[in-house]
Amino acid sequence: MDSNWDYVKKITLWSYEDLIKRLSVLVNYPVLWQAYNHNMTQAASFARCLFPEMGSGKGEYTTSLLFTMDRLRTLGLHDWGHVIARIHTRAECDTFIRDHDLDFEEFIELLNYLLRWAFPFEIASRELLDHENPLEMAYYPIMKEHRLKNSFDILEQGCTSTRRRVLVDRTGIPLDFLTRLVHRADITRLPYARRKTILPLCAAGYNTLKKIASANLAQMDLDMDSYFARFPGKSWQDYKSVIVLKHLVTCARALPVIIDERR
Repeated sequence: MDSNWDYVKKITLWSYEDLIKRLSVLVNYPVLWQAYNHNMTQAASFARCLFPEMGSGKGEYTTSLLFTMDRLRTLGLHDWGHVIARIHTRAECDTFIRDHDLDFEEFIELLNYLLRWAFPFEIASRELLDHENPLEMAYYPIMKEHRLKNSFDILEQGCTSTRRRVLVDRTGIPLDFLTRLVHRADITRLPYARRKTILPLCAAGYNTLKKIASANLAQMDLDMDSYFARFPGKSWQDYKSVIVLKHLVTCARALPVIIDERR
């Protein structure tokens, strides 16, 4: 199949160059990259955990995704880094697909899966703050000054208690707030989790990825209902289509652990 670059924009919403740029960001964060640079066997297992219905014909992704991963494995492509390093340009992608006898559209769908689901999305640090809380917002200029500009910066520099204490010494930001901030950044690793998902979850008591992963869905639903009931005119029913608890819990159980409280 000839390379249809319009298909890249149609599927991913980005040009090919922007797509690769976004997929390459994670490489600059060693802690995160080590956790996400799966070999193809790990990648297939991770996909099945994210999409338990895969293979049933339901859901966004089908077994063709697994077939492509298995094809890459048999071709000796060791991990995602090994793949991405070979497709930085359109010409390189063309050569890669031709030399390995891959289907162009299926390969682009695999890259879209990496972008949307398998790799976390970088979130601006401001979006992790409660904009109605002046104390939290007062920390924002300090965070920018000390290169805590996004969720990846925060996780990379604050993923252990030792690193967080270094941040406290460097920034003067209190440890309890930094710890909350690191956990919010951790929660953004859930696919499509943004500020309007993160802050209600945290306020309802699900303020760490571990708590979300271990949640009882029925109790979680009640807790979210209680949270939204605090605000006149707001109803949990109005948000259920945006904050899909089953999806969040399923993904939280699948994600690699980044925060290590033992160190």
